[in-house]
Amino acid sequence: MQFLSEEFVAKWSAAERPLFGDLSALLVAKIDGTPEGKATISLEFEDGVISKAYLGSGRGRDIELSMSYQLATQLFLHEADPAAEYMKGQLKMSGDMKLWLTILPVWRDRINDGEYSDLIANTVI
Repeated sequence: MQFLSEEFVAKWSAAERPLFGDLSALLVAKIDGTPEGKATISLEFEDGVISKAYLGSGRGRDIELSMSYQLATQLFLHEADPAAEYMKGQLKMSGDMKLWLTILPVWRDRINDGEYSDLIANTVI
């Protein structure tokens, strides 16, 4: 399956993940430079888990992330640290800083835990 396709987003969002506390928010990620141009993915969190993920931009977002396709692939493959990329300006965030500071450490732990998703082997970058 193609990275960032509808099928990918559906399977990725269904994967088991650590809880984000009691987070309820809408996160929108804008990715530039994909093979199809720009891509936007929306993630709806309810009670600390991703309840819904879809291609397109959700309204009423709490956080918006912007990154390149290259960085998105590196994050997916656990080859980049989101906090380091944020500090370097490669991963941009706008919106609720308190929510960002809730999401970021859990995301970093997930990338650095040494466990890789089965999706990696089944995804074409």
